[in-house]
Amino acid sequence: MVRNRILFALCALTLAASPAINAAQPKLIVVISLDQFRYDYIARFRSHFGKNGFNYFLANGANFVNASFKHATNTTGPGHAAMLSGTYGNANGIIANDWYDRDSAEWMYCAEDKSVAIVGASGEGRSPRNFIGSTLGDELRLKYGFAAKVISLSNKDRAAIYMAGRMPTGAFWMRESSFVTSTYYMNTLPPWVQKFNQTKYINSFFGKTWNNKLPDSAYKFVDKDDAPYEKNEDGSGTTFPHRITGLDTSKITSSYYGALIRSPYGAIVVRELAKQALAAEQLGQRGVTDMLCVSFSSPDYVGHAYGPHSQEVMDMALQMDEILADFLSYIDKNVGLKNCIFALTADHGVSPIPEYILARQPKADVGRIPGKDIADYCSNILTKRFGQPKAGMKWIDALAANNIYISRATIDAMGVPTLEWAAQEIAESLRTFRGIAAVYTSNELIQYQATTPIEQKMKRSFRKLRSGDVIYALKPYWTEGTDPSGASHGEPYDADAHVPVIFVGEGIRKGTYATEASPIDIGPTLSALLGIEFPAGREGRVLMEAIKF
Repeated sequence: MVRNRILFALCALTLAASPAINAAQPKLIVVISLDQFRYDYIARFRSHFGKNGFNYFLANGANFVNASFKHATNTTGPGHAAMLSGTYGNANGIIANDWYDRDSAEWMYCAEDKSVAIVGASGEGRSPRNFIGSTLGDELRLKYGFAAKVISLSNKDRAAIYMAGRMPTGAFWMRESSFVTSTYYMNTLPPWVQKFNQTKYINSFFGKTWNNKLPDSAYKFVDKDDAPYEKNEDGSGTTFPHRITGLDTSKITSSYYGALIRSPYGAIVVRELAKQALAAEQLGQRGVTDMLCVSFSSPDYVGHAYGPHSQEVMDMALQMDEILADFLSYIDKNVGLKNCIFALTADHGVSPIPEYILARQPKADVGRIPGKDIADYCSNILTKRFGQPKAGMKWIDALAANNIYISRATIDAMGVPTLEWAAQEIAESLRTFRGIAAVYTSNELIQYQATTPIEQKMKRSFRKLRSGDVIYALKPYWTEGTDPSGASHGEPYDADAHVPVIFVGEGIRKGTYATEASPIDIGPTLSALLGIEFPAGREGRVLMEAIKF
């Protein structure tokens, strides 16, 4: 027994030291991300899944049931930036979807790049400029002297961009009626994307309805269909059937695209473009290992509007099961499933709608906090301590993703001894604010060893030049905002962090694993299987328990 343990430990050290495993090279790596897809959806709804969708992964794959993000900011940008880089925002720089840029005194969107232009539509440029490091796709391209192709697709730009990495063949995302890219990648859309756009396939769902798949009795363990705290956006309504027209039922307007993506049809659009990418780029058919990354954003939009305990979220999971089954069938016919390695995951989960809980437990410690209330509270703290800011000045420059940015100019003008002094004043008072669980100043996160899991997660979402001066976490099931409807995410708890991590393919030991894991382990694990270098600075580990030696 002792000998076996020693051998196991030696194997672990070997795998941790270098990408030593080099199994028969697959023709194609397929990474699938389901935006806002909690792990428990697979467990809760499995009895309704077919044989060839999620159950294909569960029956043939390595299923890590204890996989979660170990950072605090569980949102789309940070989640997609982490999963194939093996790093969190403290290393890769993507600390949130948006942050406040002190140099320009403007908001910075995580995928923003004013030095490039959109190709295929108008609008602000997008690229991985804000990302630091490398990804699985980058290392794959380097291994084969850029002969390997890496294609990434999504409804969302930040999802496609950060799964792709810094050096992909191309990243494409949906902008209303078209899929687009940017001049960071190319100056003209590939013919297959142009052809797809010319068919107006995205517009073909106008006037359709989203009908629930199962009889009413099948939804008995989820919420009623007409809950008052569900959000009616873009004319979709809050009950089945949901119309896919947008606010104008007579013609296509911008609101139609919101209704589309907030339904299974948004996922179908991405799946069909992925098929075109496979065929036109001959992925997995060129004598080299290629990679296709596909992020389906529709579950996120559905979850935000209706919440994780809604009939819509349950039905969206069932629809995704069929969409995945169809996609796998296409891959099998064109490349062969046996020639592929798959990784299935999600960028984050979602917390319950507070009003859903309060309707059943009125005294529960849950609720919503307007961000303005927090900003005003912080301003009042500093005013009481240091005085009213001079005319035209304010104490707080911005509040974003639980980051509070204190005005340096006001600190100097008001004679406050140090920025940290002001930050400490805010932090000490904010710890007593309703709905807030933890508060740290930036100096505390930089200087002190983490003593709690929450603090460690907050450190992983902190990067000095981009993060705020005070950073906080809400209590479980609390959310920031004023709208008394819809769900949200972004906190460090498992509701937002616990997601699927499932591998299928050659070299994978199928089974169910309860060992600690994370989506940041996907990049290192696939690197080890492929015999390529690990992503730069990776923190994730090789999930050796699921690898065949």
